[in-house]
Amino acid sequence: MKLDEYVKQTLLDISNGVEQAQRESMHFIAPGYVNGERIVERQAVSFEVVVTVNKEVGGGISVFSIGDAKAHGESEHTNKISFEVPIYLNAPTEKNPLHHSRKNEVAADPEE
Repeated sequence: MKLDEYVKQTLLDISNGVEQAQRESMHFIAPGYVNGERIVERQAVSFEVVVTVNKEVGGGISVFSIGDAKAHGESEHTNKISFEVPIYLNAPTEKNPLHHSRKNEVAADPEE
């Protein structure tokens, strides 16, 4: 799998999983607002992946699981890279109606 696809799918899976948990839980899971107070906290998704450069048509950097990397053996040069992507699971967005609708309710609060 190419690195960009892996990162994209991982972040989508995490955010979709959080959204599903928000819908099904009776508790606050990454809430955008609590008691009318906006809550926005940065979190980081840490990645540590084994990659190899693909010199074939299309090129790019490919991601391997540890087992797959060992199976490639000595014939390909692999590297391990680590990086973080900041995300705001509790920030109001247009695509998250649980947060966006609450944002509108709070914005309509006459005390603000």
